[in-house]
Amino acid sequence: MVALALAGCESRAAQDPLYIKGSLSAVQMPAVSSSHMYHASTKSETSSPVAYQEPPTFSFSDRPLLDNISASLELGDYRKALRQSAMFARLGRNGPFTVFAIPNEPFERYAAQVPGGLMNPQNATTLRQILGYTIVRGNWSPAKLNATMTRLKSDRIALKTLGGDALTVQRDVSSGQFTLVNMTGRVARIWLNGAPQSNGTLYITQDILPPRG
Repeated sequence: MVALALAGCESRAAQDPLYIKGSLSAVQMPAVSSSHMYHASTKSETSSPVAYQEPPTFSFSDRPLLDNISASLELGDYRKALRQSAMFARLGRNGPFTVFAIPNEPFERYAAQVPGGLMNPQNATTLRQILGYTIVRGNWSPAKLNATMTRLKSDRIALKTLGGDALTVQRDVSSGQFTLVNMTGRVARIWLNGAPQSNGTLYITQDILPPRG
């Protein structure tokens, strides 16, 4: 299987909103983090769910990946990691880019298993490898993935990530849903299936997927 990639020079300038056509199109982003904040009431703290209600957040098609990821509470850890690795500003450029973002819970679970913590500066290389595996150059919307798979007469295609490794997108024959497969066969399901952005497409996964392992 050949990894598909888009070549060309990438501008380092931020996307200019003046040249983006306005749109009212929006997709509600998934969120579960607030449910983890609930605890039984004590003498000093309330257990009311109202105190921990998380407002809905939306991904707007006329805004860049950087803005929509910033707006999502569920992607707070992912956003912090991108900033720490100096990779976040890239998602405000014209791109286009396709991002398979990692939600908080699986990110934190994986980070806790890394000696010293994934966000520790001594693990900067590992962090960049994981983050680089979540970003692909080009606008790989669900429609484009389906069209490419049909053209290639295959339910699997490999996309070259920013980190250089191949990320396989696999389509279930019966449901048509996408899953991600890494270099060693580990699978991650998709949670948000391709929200259009002004500079690409945003997916949110259900689990973290390192290049290998």
